[in-house]
Amino acid sequence: MEKLFWGMVGCCTLAFGILLGIYLNQTGVIDFSPETTTVETLADGETETSEETTEVSVEELTADVQSLVGDVQDKYADAMHVFEDESRRVVIESEEASSKAEEDGRTKTNSSVDPNRNGSHEYFLEQPSDEETETESETQSTEAAPESKQNDEYQYQLYSDHVVITKYLGTKSDLTIPDKIDGQPVTELGASSFASSTTLVRVNVPDSVKTIGDNAFKSCALLVSASLPDSLTSLGIGAFDTCTALVDVDLPRGVTEIKDNTFNNCLELRRITLPKGLTRIGKLAFFGCTKAEIDKLPTGLTTVDDQAFYACEKLELSSLPNTLTKIGTSAFEECTGITAVTIPSGVETVANMAFAGCTGLEELSFRNGTTVIADGAFSDCTKITEVTLPKTLVSIGYDAFSGCSELADVVIPRNTLSIRSGAFGGTKITNVTITKTCSYQEDSFPDGVTIENY
Repeated sequence: MEKLFWGMVGCCTLAFGILLGIYLNQTGVIDFSPETTTVETLADGETETSEETTEVSVEELTADVQSLVGDVQDKYADAMHVFEDESRRVVIESEEASSKAEEDGRTKTNSSVDPNRNGSHEYFLEQPSDEETETESETQSTEAAPESKQNDEYQYQLYSDHVVITKYLGTKSDLTIPDKIDGQPVTELGASSFASSTTLVRVNVPDSVKTIGDNAFKSCALLVSASLPDSLTSLGIGAFDTCTALVDVDLPRGVTEIKDNTFNNCLELRRITLPKGLTRIGKLAFFGCTKAEIDKLPTGLTTVDDQAFYACEKLELSSLPNTLTKIGTSAFEECTGITAVTIPSGVETVANMAFAGCTGLEELSFRNGTTVIADGAFSDCTKITEVTLPKTLVSIGYDAFSGCSELADVVIPRNTLSIRSGAFGGTKITNVTITKTCSYQEDSFPDGVTIENY
């Protein structure tokens, strides 16, 4: 394109030069007329040579030149039109490329391409068109959408490869849930799917089920036994909440968490097997299960949350797993069957009322790591006679050991900075040693106690 442009400029320059030559010739400044020789014979036979000028019509030459110039100008105009069209096309293509680059910049790919791969060349996935993307999305949406169906006993969602039971419609007392419906495996019992049944006494959950949803069997007042499959990996919040007649449950090893309210107020629950892989027992998980016979918590357990075992009187623990990092508020309150407790090093705070009212607790010890014993944590543990607190302890809360009527000997560490009101009220302590920097209240210890400093 650039060569074409400069070629047209050259033609115009040539035409201008020709016109200038004609003008100079007409004015006589330059004579371009060719010379001709005429031979004349004289009378004596001699010859004489004379020069004549053959004149060329200026009008004819001018017309030819003007024709040439006009032709050149026409070609120049055509060339300029081509040049302008080409320039416009380049600009448009540049704008389109810029727009495409901006669009690509806004589009995120699933992964980055390694620049060193395939000889340091970069390769990029083509972006699908909007039409293709919409078609794929519609296909996925169609495939994912379940079909709501119902038979004599169940309402359920039928997917392409599994079934979710959403509601039990039957009236059986002894129920074995089918492992397939409409040829597809039953993999989930949905939220509240069997809740408030007035007929269920025993239920067998098939091996195909992996998930039992929130409140699935809540308030089944007659439910005595639930057989759960080894395939089960998730037991929802409140799954057996307020099943007041439930006696027997074995939790499969695939269940790693007993969620909040799972067995809340299961007043008749006696035998419960806790899986070895269990890591968390949630809030109110066994709240009010006064007859639940549990003598050991599994190794690997990290969390016993708020009121998890509140008033579990048959909880006959003699130790806690070393993996434990959280003991929540009232986690073991009124668990009168507990006889011995060693607080693991990972538990930084023994929460409010954590072991309050554990009247069977006789032996209490700590591993270094605990920094706070919160309000009422061991209050009314009437069989504790002595306790050595951890060297890492910084704060002892209100009424932490209040009402421990047999506690006569306590060793308070040098790092302890605060002993709140009533911390050791109602105990038999007569002598205690603390640092000069430790802050305490007049009623932190029983009346008449002797306080000495390190």
